[in-house]
Amino acid sequence: MSVTVHIRPCVASDYSACVKIYADGMETGIATFETVVPDWDGWNAKFLKQCRFVAEGNAGVIGWCGLTAFSSRAVYRGVAEVTIYVAAAAQGQGVGQQLLSQLVEASEAAGFWTLLAKIFEANTSSIHLHKKQGFRQVGVLEKLGMRDGIWHNNVLLERRSEKMNLMKNVLVLCTGNSCRSQMAHGYLNQMAQDTAIIYSAGIETHGINPGAAATMAKAGIDITGHTSNNVTEYDGISWDFIITVCDHAYENCPFIAAPNAKRLHHNFYDPSKFAGGEEETEAAFAKARNEIKAYCQDFVAEYL
Repeated sequence: MSVTVHIRPCVASDYSACVKIYADGMETGIATFETVVPDWDGWNAKFLKQCRFVAEGNAGVIGWCGLTAFSSRAVYRGVAEVTIYVAAAAQGQGVGQQLLSQLVEASEAAGFWTLLAKIFEANTSSIHLHKKQGFRQVGVLEKLGMRDGIWHNNVLLERRSEKMNLMKNVLVLCTGNSCRSQMAHGYLNQMAQDTAIIYSAGIETHGINPGAAATMAKAGIDITGHTSNNVTEYDGISWDFIITVCDHAYENCPFIAAPNAKRLHHNFYDPSKFAGGEEETEAAFAKARNEIKAYCQDFVAEYL
C-alpha cells in the first residue's frame, strides 16, 4: 500500500524527529555500523546542506534523506553517498520511494552526476528500493565492518545521471576564486539549471569573499557553501566553456588543455579592491553583481 506524504526540505527543528528514526534504524543492526546517535553538530556536519529532505505524514516526520560528500577533492564534487531512513511504522507504504525519488531529482538539479549507496547485504528491502530508483549493483564489499561482533558485507550501488552526460562543463576563472568568479558561479548555477555543470577556480585560492557572499544573498543566491579551488584541481575535465572574469587570470593562467572549449573573457569591476564606508562598499559589490548577472544572462541565452 502506498501513501502520499509531503516531502519538504529538512530544517534544524526536524533534527530530533530525524535522529529518533535514525536510532530506531540503528537498533535493527542492519542499517548502519554506527552505534551512537550523533548530536546536532555532528549530524549537521555530516550531511550536505543541499538535498536534505523529510517526509511528513499525519503524525509528523516519518522519514528523511540526505547526501554525504564522497570526497573533499573538487574533481569529485558531483559524487555523493545517499542516506535514507523511514520510520518503522511507515515502512512498506512507499515513503522511501517518494523520498528517494525527490533526492535523485534534487541531486541532478544541484549538479551531482553520481550517487552511491552502501547497504548491508541483509537489508534487502533497501537494496530493492534503490534499484527501483535506477541504482545498479556494482559489487559487494566483503566484511566491510563489524557490528556487535558480526562481520557484515555491504552491497555497493551507484546511480549515474544520464542527464549529466548531456550537460556542458563550464569553468569560471579568476585570480583567487574569491569574489567575481564565485558570483558568476552562483548566477550560472541558477540560470543554467539542467543544461550545464558550473565550476569556478582561481590561479590562487583566497577563500570566499564575505562581501560577495553578502551581496549574492541579497539577490537570493547562497554561495556560502562554495569552496575556493585552484584550477589545477580540475585537471582531466573536458571543458566546453572557459570564462575568465579578470585580466590578471586571463594573462597569467597556466595553459588549460581544452581543445574543444570556447574561451571567453570579460574583465569585471573588482569590488574587493574598493575602500570606503559600509554603504559605499555594499554599493560596489552590488555594481559588480549586477554586471555579472547581466553577462550570465547573455551567456546562457547565447550558448546554453
